Amino acid sequence: MALDRKKYGYGKKDVIRDIRPLYVRFGESIAQPSYAFAVCLIGAMSFFFMPKAAAYFGDLIFIGYLFFFWWLKTRDRTLPGKMPVGSPYKDKNNIGAGKNGEAEGILFIGNEKRTKQQVWYSNSDARTHILYLGTTGSGKTEGLKSFVTSALSWGSGFVYIDGKADTDLWSSLSSLVRRFGRDDDLLVLNYMTGNSDGRSPSNTLNPFSSGSASYLTQMLVSLMPEAEGDNAMWKERAVSLLSSVMPALTFKRDKQDFPLSVNSIRTYLGLKYVIRMSRDETLPEKIREGITGYLETLPGYIEDAFDDQGKEKPLGPDQPMVDTNTIHQQHGYLTMQFTRALQSLGDDYGYIFETASADIDMVDVVLNRRIMITLIPALEKSGDETANLGKIIAATIKGMMGSTLGSTLEGESASVIENKPTHSATPFMVVFDEVGYYTAQGMAVMAAQARSLGFCLIFSAQDLQAMEKRVKEEARSITANCNIKIFGKLQDPTQTREFFENHIGKDYIAKVSSLQLSGGMSTGSYHDTQQVGIDTGTRADYDDLKNMKEGEAIVSFAMDVLELNIFYSNPGHAKAMRVTRYLSLPPPNETAVKHSDQITKLRDRLVSKTWTAQKADVAVETPIEITTICNGYKLGAEKCSDVVDHGIVALASLHADKFPTEAQEARRELMSPGSTAPQAIKPIPPVQQPVTSKIPPLVSSPPLNAPPPTAPPMSSAPIQPTLVPPVVQQPMSAPVAPPVTPAAQAPIEKVIPFGTIDPEAKKILTEAGAGLKQSLFQSGNDGFIDAAE
Repeated sequence: MALDRKKYGYGKKDVIRDIRPLYVRFGESIAQPSYAFAVCLIGAMSFFFMPKAAAYFGDLIFIGYLFFFWWLKTRDRTLPGKMPVGSPYKDKNNIGAGKNGEAEGILFIGNEKRTKQQVWYSNSDARTHILYLGTTGSGKTEGLKSFVTSALSWGSGFVYIDGKADTDLWSSLSSLVRRFGRDDDLLVLNYMTGNSDGRSPSNTLNPFSSGSASYLTQMLVSLMPEAEGDNAMWKERAVSLLSSVMPALTFKRDKQDFPLSVNSIRTYLGLKYVIRMSRDETLPEKIREGITGYLETLPGYIEDAFDDQGKEKPLGPDQPMVDTNTIHQQHGYLTMQFTRALQSLGDDYGYIFETASADIDMVDVVLNRRIMITLIPALEKSGDETANLGKIIAATIKGMMGSTLGSTLEGESASVIENKPTHSATPFMVVFDEVGYYTAQGMAVMAAQARSLGFCLIFSAQDLQAMEKRVKEEARSITANCNIKIFGKLQDPTQTREFFENHIGKDYIAKVSSLQLSGGMSTGSYHDTQQVGIDTGTRADYDDLKNMKEGEAIVSFAMDVLELNIFYSNPGHAKAMRVTRYLSLPPPNETAVKHSDQITKLRDRLVSKTWTAQKADVAVETPIEITTICNGYKLGAEKCSDVVDHGIVALASLHADKFPTEAQEARRELMSPGSTAPQAIKPIPPVQQPVTSKIPPLVSSPPLNAPPPTAPPMSSAPIQPTLVPPVVQQPMSAPVAPPVTPAAQAPIEKVIPFGTIDPEAKKILTEAGAGLKQSLFQSGNDGFIDAAE
């Protein structure tokens, strides 16, 4: 027979007693806003209904109310959690261990059910993570949406992973984001296909576009199925294969602009490409040694049986035949270990993962506080498939957390410790709704270490068994590392009930010890004997959770156990929902990023209608080579009429400046006594100091020296000179004088007319000048020096 609770049942509230003194209970009641307002209203109405008494006692009433207001001002205003930021009152719950009572509450949970007081938690409290347990219909999802509303009010962002893939959630969060004007920051990963083979609207994610080789290897290994017995050996060998290939792929991605994606990994795991990478001279020796070490352990592998492209080649006549089928078979056993994971990512969800330039970068999402929603359809996918999808998201978030830890142990504290990108006054919120469907290895580590990295993790499930369904050890570690625990409506009478009662704890409670009958059995009644006994009891009853409505919950944090009405943001639904499409852009060039400031200034000047080069405020240093060419070109313009001759003179000037020894030897040869060639031409003196000028550089080039005096033309047919008039040798006046070298003879300068050049010589000089010009301006980064060499 079921017990009639209305007749025979009593709750805890019916048998417990408040044994505090009367004045304490009265003071607590009258200090509440509703009672204090009633007292003030009574005093005001007394002036209308009892004017004569008010005339005699008005001063006393006024003084009494002044004391009452003063008494209200001195009441303790401490809230159950923390005082909200900006509160002018001192927070007694935030004193000690370096805290001075400053109000730091930023996360609003709700209102206490009995006193209606607000419950806030600080940044430090929120980063101790939240566990939210509630069965279907407990208002759990609405409460989670209210929590992320607080994140948006901070100007922060969040990642929301929904294991139900409810489109109502996407609509509500779209409306919420639009209210805060953050539409451009909204990203979505949609794994829902609607039981069809078509493409679903979603943003793209390439988890292999960044990250170290070891991190990417571990992420792929986590997607592999569990192996036992003999299969464990094959799995370990497959991990060895991936560990040797992945460093080469990440090197090609970072240094050679190789697009690393799911399909490229699947392709390069083939034997042909593994052999090709082992002989790729562009890869570092250490990386090639790792690949070679794997190939040497492959049964039946002979290096001479394959060429540098990984293709089979016939062996020499003196070498025995090699059965390459064994090699391919052994290698195929290892690549088969990754077939399911890579096929799922590359084919089933290729519209998300198969991209070179993805929309979503987890480092960008967290550091720039963007909003990402992930929809994982647990009903549409199998349990293992759902778990793999959750593993990918968890691995990307975990890898991003690892990148923010820092990698250097030396340097100033301001740059090494205090300048971490995740140090912020507000945390970044990550919500795992229905986490039991996709619990993965590594989530417990995230909960244990994410606090110091500035993350607030919220794990939500319907009961404890759902969390422990896939990885029991991970689930238990997660629950242990969540300091704020929220219990909504629950029905599980076994493990979840035990967890609730053990966590809530017990306390000493004053209870009614007995009841006494007065007036007989038929006409009498039971009365309290006013006897109270002290007994131990739970601080909250699990049976009360069964009767809770939507949005009601019991919150436990530290020693506080509070019954709350969870904050309800009620964002509504968006009238129109859109998935933000982005233009795919390649990664930024390091050189362009390094000179971004100069590029920006140049762009601003080019679009300005008033700026000219002459107004440049910074002098530009003109290279010596440019100055030499300009001087030679001007000299050629003065002496020659043909434009080709101008260029020949300019390039010859540069050559003489770069190779003065060669020019001097040619000069001596031309000035030798038996030479029939025209006298040597004195080259233009090399520029000793760089010349600076305003833009353009030709305007401020140093002026040329005055032209030297002319000399009578030579009798023989002259060859076109290049720069300066020649010098003629003077005969010695006395035969007994010691011989003089040509370099020590006193020259006499004379000008050879440029118009009398031999056509054949002119053709040779023209071709030489064109070749030198091509070498100068197509030689690469080294410019004139390479051309001269």
